[in-house]
Amino acid sequence: MTKKSWFSTWFDSPYYHILYEQRDEKEAASFIQALQQKLHIQPGMNVLDAACGKGRHAQTLHSLGLQVDGFDLSPSNIDFAKKTKKSHLEFFVHDLRETLPKQEYYDVIFNFFTSFGYFDDRNDNQKAFQTFQGGLKKDGILLMDFLNPSFVLANLVAEELVERKGIAFFIKRWESKGYLYKSIEFSDKGHEFHFEEKVELISKTDFIQYAAKAGFELIDMKGNYQLAHFDEIHSPRMIFFWVKK
Repeated sequence: MTKKSWFSTWFDSPYYHILYEQRDEKEAASFIQALQQKLHIQPGMNVLDAACGKGRHAQTLHSLGLQVDGFDLSPSNIDFAKKTKKSHLEFFVHDLRETLPKQEYYDVIFNFFTSFGYFDDRNDNQKAFQTFQGGLKKDGILLMDFLNPSFVLANLVAEELVERKGIAFFIKRWESKGYLYKSIEFSDKGHEFHFEEKVELISKTDFIQYAAKAGFELIDMKGNYQLAHFDEIHSPRMIFFWVKK
């Protein structure tokens, strides 16, 4: 039996959503609306939320009058997303490294909130960019939002205790061999749990190379959810805007 990747088990766990339930959804909605204005996205356009989680951001895109597809590797996430049925809003289980069912179909593909860099094999990063390229129309836009490695390492909190719904999550963070690791330990209902997150600290240069090899041209880059100019030291995010050539 093939060993499951860590992200296919942890992201499918109910504890993942308990730990991260306090994420700022208002900020996320404001970010998406700012993107709509910047990219001149018009109602009726076809867009894709790649690695969409439970589909909350796809729902925001849909509320702007867009025709939205969303996919995630986690079946439980997609089952949750499908509970709210709406016309022009579809969800499906899919792997970022695999060819999309709809080719040359989307006007914009979004990859939000560091939903990338989880692969052990760095060649899979390139496969994912080929997935994006295949799904976009000519002159389509790829928006990728990823952590800024320089900022993250300079501001890394090595240990912390986070309480959510009566569960105490003990978290450790460290860098090793180009990856950022997060150990998450907790107990619930008499059982001990341990999960580990791992995300590659992909540099700006590497992202640009992956994209160029897949046929994308970088047209802009921002450093936070208010779309401020990117600064290598002070920006918490790397928000890339690419166009399919």
